[in-house]
Amino acid sequence: MVANVDRLRRAKGLTVGELISRAGMTKSYYQSRAGFSLPYNTNDIEALAAALGVSPEEVANPESAPRVEMRVPAGPLAARVRRLVASQAARESDLVDHLDEIDPASAESARALLAAATNTVVLDEEVLRLITQWADVPTEYLTDYTDDAVTDRTDAELELRDAMREAGASSIQFRALGEMSPDALRAIAHSLRGRPPAT
Repeated sequence: MVANVDRLRRAKGLTVGELISRAGMTKSYYQSRAGFSLPYNTNDIEALAAALGVSPEEVANPESAPRVEMRVPAGPLAARVRRLVASQAARESDLVDHLDEIDPASAESARALLAAATNTVVLDEEVLRLITQWADVPTEYLTDYTDDAVTDRTDAELELRDAMREAGASSIQFRALGEMSPDALRAIAHSLRGRPPAT
């Protein structure tokens, strides 16, 4: 459903901010649902449907939405995917294997992106959503790579994730950090890196 809402939003030409405003949601409330921390409820579905000008059934039923293909810059997007793989202390093959279990076509799209020798590639948007879900980052980090605010926030979260792993922490739920600024996240990462390694 998260991907469906995003597809419908794009089809209507709305930004995330416009959708949130029309649906009467706060940014943190919307992000907790879009980031898979909390599920949408029936009131959310009705509010999103009204904001998108569609029926609640169209919002709630991902099968009714057509797959969306998009042409993306191969180099910068592949670099972001590799950054996400590194943030999980994983390998590219781990990501591809994960995608293959869910949707072999998405796994093939990811392989094509990571191996691209051209300036651009055409991808099914679903593969980008699945990658960001796997990496626990906002979908817009890959689908709307021109959004500087999302990029800055996500890069700061990834930096903190790296610092925490280096300090011996096993995991963190980034949605729990709420509205902490990218500068604050980087300051915490810097502080962690200044400590002696965990023994």
